[in-house]
Amino acid sequence: MKQDLPLSPRGLDMARHQDLGMAACRSLSRARPRPTFRTSRPSPLGPNRTGFLVGVLALLGFLFVATVLWAHATDVAATMRAQAAAMRGM
Repeated sequence: MKQDLPLSPRGLDMARHQDLGMAACRSLSRARPRPTFRTSRPSPLGPNRTGFLVGVLALLGFLFVATVLWAHATDVAATMRAQAAAMRGM
């Protein structure tokens, strides 16, 4: 079997086809090639865009949670001040 380096996808498929036939002890006419897996297409937005979008969403989520916690803390502090003032007036 002649091997050219580097093998083209077709040459690699043919080498697998012949190796599979020999390993299965079948004649090459009955050997079936291994299935090839399709690779996903690259994103039209670029390779780094997904990480950027995830980072922006994480930042927005953090800011939302921080804003809600800040509003809750200031509301609790105002309520405690009002209760303390009311208790002083008793």
